[in-house]
Amino acid sequence: MRTREDILSELAELKAHPAKSYSGSMLKTAQKNQLMSELGRIETEEHFRNESNQHNFQFDNLEINISITKK
Repeated sequence: MRTREDILSELAELKAHPAKSYSGSMLKTAQKNQLMSELGRIETEEHFRNESNQHNFQFDNLEINISITKK
């Protein structure tokens, strides 16, 4: 599985070596779009993994702990 750093390094490499022709530009644009969508997917997955599913509430002397889990 590719990591965020792998994708960012590939994006930097695409930027460092610009295309020299129209068809090369189209290919690099397609590669860039694919990498950007993959980066968005990875960041969305990380956001949901890091999101806290533990909620604590307190009413007077009563403390309520709610834990949400996925099946």
